[in-house]
Order: sequence, then structure tokens, then C-alpha cells
Amino acid sequence: MKKGFKFILVVALSLTMFGCHSNEKTSINILCPTGAPSLSLVSEYENLIKDGHVDFVDGSDTLVSELVKDNSEYDMIIAPINVGAKLMAEKQTQFQLTGVLTWGNLYLVGTDEKELQNEGEIALFGKGSVPERIYSHSVSQFDIHLKAKYYNSATLVQQQLISKKVKVGLLAEPLATATIAKAKQSNLELRIIGDLQMNYDHGQGYPQASIFVKKDKDLNDLLDKIDEFTNNGYPHLKENIDKVGIEKLGLPNSDIAVKSIERQNLHYKKATDCKEVITSFLKSFNIEFSDDMIHD
Repeated sequence: MKKGFKFILVVALSLTMFGCHSNEKTSINILCPTGAPSLSLVSEYENLIKDGHVDFVDGSDTLVSELVKDNSEYDMIIAPINVGAKLMAEKQTQFQLTGVLTWGNLYLVGTDEKELQNEGEIALFGKGSVPERIYSHSVSQFDIHLKAKYYNSATLVQQQLISKKVKVGLLAEPLATATIAKAKQSNLELRIIGDLQMNYDHGQGYPQASIFVKKDKDLNDLLDKIDEFTNNGYPHLKENIDKVGIEKLGLPNSDIAVKSIERQNLHYKKATDCKEVITSFLKSFNIEFSDDMIHD
């Protein structure tokens, strides 16, 4: 009896000292661009920051530098699919693709569709990146005669539209909706006159912001929650946005984010379920996609 008691005591002490691993909470550190992709995390944000942290950044420089680090502090990074896939193809990252988060949110904003066939200028952004590629693909479909002029940011395109220096510009949601609302305050009627996603995959859009996870990390529980949130009507979206804060998320305001959510095309889809679309899109960037890039 004494030996049996001692054995039970040792086991109990071991469990106390080392913990029951099945019940352990593991911290998750996430890096995400501001804007549309950030909305995928608002429903789980408060849970995530209890043990880990979520950092929102403007631009892709930080995303790239963390993707190539051998010892990045982040377990999950949301980045443009072509950026992450290029690094994977060149064996420069320890991250792998789990799935696609956004399916394109680029729109032509202007006074009238007829303006597309007129002489003049169309204000664009994103030269050398996805927006330029998507716009170039769409010129013939929309029969655009306007001369392309690229600006350093979408905000500058917004300024050109509101100041009436151009009648058509390329914008991403939710900035497109914010621009239309801002123009209305100056008695300028702007609207969506072209959906650039309609020319891809039978109108389903193209793979854009995607989720990359470290090879040795299992984040399936979180990914399932992101899937459920983004594919079931974004429950309590406004409340969740307000809790996190629009400044942190890089959004104009919560009302505009909610109003434009469908045009933001935020719907998580596993990479294994859309390999053909991913392969075709990356091919246009001369990136060869393979199964070993997909996170198990």
C-alpha cells in the first residue's frame, strides 16, 4: 500500500510540475496588414492578445522581413499570396501557405461608366504589384481608353478623384466606399463603375491576402474560427471592430467597413481546396506552385 501511495504521489507531483499538456494554452503571435485582411481577426482578437499578440502593419516591408527570418517571433503572417509564394519557391522562408483570405477588392470609382471610353487620365496605384497586374488584365474587358497614371498610394488616387482632377480612379475597399461618401459631402457623385474581380474565376475573384504559418505550428483551431467568421456573415462585425479600434485596423470607420464588407471579398478558403486557382494566378507572376508549399 505504501509503495502504491508513493507511486500515485510521484505521478501527481509530476503533473503539477510539468502540467497537463493537453490543457496548456499556447500563445499565438500574428503579423497582419491593415485594411481588409485585418477584419478576419477581429472576432478572435481579444482571445489572441490574452496570451500572444497581434501586430497590424501598413505596407509589405515588415511582412517580407519577418517571412524571411529564421527566428521570426510570429507564428502566423498574413501577406499577399505572390509575396509569400515567391519566398517559398526560392526556399527563403520557414512559413507555408494554409489558405487564401481575400479574393480581390479592387474597383474602378468614377462619375459614369461612359468616362472609361473618353480621353483623359485614370488614376491608379500599385505599380509593379498586384493592382497593376489586375488592372492591365481588365483594360480590354472594360474597353478603357483613358491614359494610365500611377500614384504612390491609393490615398493619392482618392485625392485626385475628390479634387475632380480625374473622373475615374482605381481604389480598394473599404477606401472606395469611404471615397464615395467623402465626395458626396462636396456634392460630387461618385460610384463603383467597374468590378475588377469579375474577370477572374467566373467572377469569384483572384487569390490575394493569404495566411502563412510556420512549418512546425498547428493553428487549425484558430483557422477554423477564421473560416467560420468570414464564411457565415461576419457576426457582430461592427461591435468587434469598435473593440479593436479603427486606427489599429487601418480602417476609415466601422460603419464603412461593415457597409463594404461584401465587396472586400473576405472569405477564408483552404489552399488544398483552391489549388488550381492559386496555381493559375501565381503562374502570371512566373511562380510555380507546388504541394510542398502547403501547410499540413
